Amino acid sequence: MARAAGPRFPLRLVLGGLFVLAGILFLLFGWPDAFRSSEIKYENLGDVTPDEHTANSLGGHYKPERLTRFRISHGEAGAVRLDTVFYRNEASEQRTAILFPATEGPGAAEDPLRMEIWREAAAAIGKNAADKAVFISWWDNAQRLDFMTGRAAWVRSPAASAFPEAGQRDFWEQAGGGFDSDETKLKQLARWLTTDAEQALAEMVKALPQGRPVYFLMSLDDLARLGEIEALAGTTLPFEVRIFPQADNIHTQIAAVRQWAGEKGVGSYLVQQLPKGGTRAWRITTEEGTKSLFARLLPFTTSLAKPLDSHSLVYQSRWGAYLSVYQWHP
Repeated sequence: MARAAGPRFPLRLVLGGLFVLAGILFLLFGWPDAFRSSEIKYENLGDVTPDEHTANSLGGHYKPERLTRFRISHGEAGAVRLDTVFYRNEASEQRTAILFPATEGPGAAEDPLRMEIWREAAAAIGKNAADKAVFISWWDNAQRLDFMTGRAAWVRSPAASAFPEAGQRDFWEQAGGGFDSDETKLKQLARWLTTDAEQALAEMVKALPQGRPVYFLMSLDDLARLGEIEALAGTTLPFEVRIFPQADNIHTQIAAVRQWAGEKGVGSYLVQQLPKGGTRAWRITTEEGTKSLFARLLPFTTSLAKPLDSHSLVYQSRWGAYLSVYQWHP
């Protein structure tokens, strides 16, 4: 028998001012106590110059010039490290990318899984995606893509208006390498993601570069960015989240998730095993929600049953399809 599931939290209750900071803790540790507390803090741990070993561990397409290390903590619930790498592209433009910490050496991550998967995905993209390809992805994924593969992204900088609370806004401005002076593209991407997929793709055909291969990269961590996406889109998506503690039998746990998903809405759900045990599950509570571009590109059960005809899945990572790359054939 699966153990009783943890508390249920509609996203409207948690996507408040601190969700994007707290969401990082949620992603790595599950649901910390007093999640909505203001006890979340961030620290700039200073800059380091990567030695050869550290530079190699980052798996970058470009040579890193320096790293700024940040830590987000929530009382006794735990702390998360994020690194911002500074580098120059072929045109000698200064750029930054948020990375999960290196998997080995000083300051290594306690949980290196995300960075390992990103390195695997970057190697596959570097081998198989054309140099002139354009990637559509949320800004933090786009930064990692640029640094680790050299492939162009349609938008790669955060938007100040996505962060209504001053503390989180200051943090993401530092960690994200500064806000975009023109928020038009990121706002448009947010609107597309929250719109009916067919309608969104029809609009995207007219707005994206012509004559270049277009790919979409989606991460399960994009769900922690839902607060940003909704703020920029000016709408909400009918998603809810729940933590299911670790069970002795994965099949009974999935049955419990399926039952929960069917209690409300259309029974569409997505699950991800947490690195420290247990399962995080998301459900969609309306038919319209399952039709959104955001839902159609993530491995919800309804999306797996009816994939987009215009998109071919060209890469999918381990750990429950943590990263998925689609080529678009408009």
